[in-house]
Amino acid sequence: MTSQQVSAKKGKSVAENLIILVMIGLFMATFIYYFFKQEQLLSQTGFDAVANTFSARLNGIHAQWFMDNQPNWVIIKENTVINGESKNTSIEVNAKGWVDVSTVDMVGNRNNCQIIWQQVLGIPMFYIKQPISAVMVIVNTRNNEKKSHVCRYGLPSGEYFDYQPSNGKVSKVQVHQ
Repeated sequence: MTSQQVSAKKGKSVAENLIILVMIGLFMATFIYYFFKQEQLLSQTGFDAVANTFSARLNGIHAQWFMDNQPNWVIIKENTVINGESKNTSIEVNAKGWVDVSTVDMVGNRNNCQIIWQQVLGIPMFYIKQPISAVMVIVNTRNNEKKSHVCRYGLPSGEYFDYQPSNGKVSKVQVHQ
């Protein structure tokens, strides 16, 4: 091979490598763009699963309340997988059998909605390293006869769902705009 042929071959391989690097960079940039574009949807879908789990657990507790002849406290027996021991959890319910806390308990800066979350799910109030806020909203009825409350569980990114202890309804995940 002559020096001219070696030089042409090196020039060709540098150009080929440069084209490959540019193509890889474009693919990575496209992937990152679409990932961040869909991140809100992924977060909302996952938080929707949390709301569905919350609702399913509430319905299970409500069913247990009916089976136990409608007591003020429902006792849930849970078996731990690791050591096989049974653990009883007492959950406070209202007169209609839905999880509710009758007394205002601000010990340790926990409101009633945080206590309800712990009784129903028993997990920390975090979702994908984001804290879940629990806010109690007081709702007046039409004739101001009765005041009821709603627990709103939300993420800093704006997704939230509501739980109404008066009737056990859990809303779909909504997003603040």
